[in-house]
Amino acid sequence: MAIQGVIFDLGHTLMHLTSTWSEVFDRGVVDLAAFLASRGLDLDGQAFGQALLDRRAEGFVHARETMREVTAEDSMRWTFASFGWTDPDPALVCEAIDAFFAYERARWSVDPEAHAVLRQLSEQGLRLGMFSNATDDRFIQRLVDDLGLRPWLDPALSSAGTGVRKPDPAAFLPLLAAWNLPPDSVVMVGDTLEADILGAQRAGMKTVWYQSREDGRQEEFGSSRPGRVEPILPDATIDRLGELPGILARQ
Repeated sequence: MAIQGVIFDLGHTLMHLTSTWSEVFDRGVVDLAAFLASRGLDLDGQAFGQALLDRRAEGFVHARETMREVTAEDSMRWTFASFGWTDPDPALVCEAIDAFFAYERARWSVDPEAHAVLRQLSEQGLRLGMFSNATDDRFIQRLVDDLGLRPWLDPALSSAGTGVRKPDPAAFLPLLAAWNLPPDSVVMVGDTLEADILGAQRAGMKTVWYQSREDGRQEEFGSSRPGRVEPILPDATIDRLGELPGILARQ
C-alpha cells in the first residue's frame, strides 16, 4: 500500500539537544530551588529538587515496564507531599514544573532539515503527525510551537497527554484514527529502535530509523537487552532527515 502518512518522534528526530542530560538535570534543580525560594516556601530547594529527580527516575522505570506514562505533575505532586505539602495549589505545581523545565526548553534546537522535509512531504499530500514519549504535554506542545513545527504536525501528541508510551502499539492509535488510515499506509520515523521502531512494527506500520546520534540509542538498553533474541530491524535507516523523502518515495 502506498504511504499516506508519516509519524515523527520529536526528541533527537525533529529536534536535538544542545546540552548534556547531566547539565539539564543539574540546572533544573537549581532553577526549581530558585523558584521555590522566590515564592517564600519553607523548603530546602536543593533537597526538593534532588527528591524530584529521584522520583522521576523511579517513574521512568515504572513507565518503561508498564508502558503507561508517569507525568511530571505526578512526580511534582509526590515530591511536594513528601515535604509535607499534601495538597499544593495546582498553579504552584504548574509553575514549579515550568521552572524545572525552563533550561531544557531553551536547549532544544530544530533539526536543520526538519522544516524543509516537513514542507516537502506536506506538499506531496502526506498526512504528518508526531508522537513523543514525554512526561509533560505542555512542555512538548510549547516546543512544537517554539521550533516552528506546528504548521505541519496534526496531531502532535505525547505520552503525557495520552497516557500510553511507545513501544505499546496503542500509542499510535489516536493518530491512525484521526487520519482514518490503515497502519500499513503509515511510516514511523524515530531515533530509538526500542520505542519508535519496535512500537511501530507491533502496530503494523513501516519504519525508518534516524541514526541521529553516535550512540545509536535504543532506549538505554538496545537490541542486546537481556532476554531479546532478535535485533530490531527497521525497514530503512537514514543518517540525515533530508534523506527521508527519497526513502519514502521508494516504499
